[in-house]
Amino acid sequence: MGKKQICMIAILAVAILAIGALVFLNQNKAGQVACTMEAKICPDGSSVGRGGPKCEFAPCPEASPVPSGWETFTDDKLGVSFQYPASFSTKYIQAFDWPPKVSFQNLPFYCAAGGSEITRAGRTEPRVIGNHIYCVSTLVEGAAGSTYTQYAYAWEAGGREVIFTFSTRAPQCANYDDPNKTECENERAAFDIDKIFNSIAQTLKLK
Repeated sequence: MGKKQICMIAILAVAILAIGALVFLNQNKAGQVACTMEAKICPDGSSVGRGGPKCEFAPCPEASPVPSGWETFTDDKLGVSFQYPASFSTKYIQAFDWPPKVSFQNLPFYCAAGGSEITRAGRTEPRVIGNHIYCVSTLVEGAAGSTYTQYAYAWEAGGREVIFTFSTRAPQCANYDDPNKTECENERAAFDIDKIFNSIAQTLKLK
């Protein structure tokens, strides 16, 4: 076979490969779908977008397991169970009426905001925690150098209004000398009862 024939075969092979590549790219381009830029909020607060030929939402991440050391409360009479931390893992802030007491109302969920947390009726307000809406009531009282806060978190689950109640005790940080005073103040500033409760609420199971 001469050099001329070899060159012709090589040129022909390159041409066939180029044509095949163009056909492949055109087919892929024709099959592409422009998905909208919507986002779906997942239970853990993260978001996923649309994709694929049917523009379906990507699956949400699997729910995180319950943290180590959490305990389970079950009331067969009420038909309810939930998981909760045995303590807040804090040095100065303590849980009272713990685990939370649960009750139900066969009424539509409604939150009437108003009041003050230092008055007898307390303060009530709607709060968005994560991607959930709660009606939160707080009542603050002081006694023996400590602040006691009563909480009531209400939300809708299973077609009913669920209410969790509990209390916390926090000492007056001014009662301490440094470095305990500063440590107490920093702990109170970082303490997020909403986040703790929201994690508890996500474990609720109704029978």
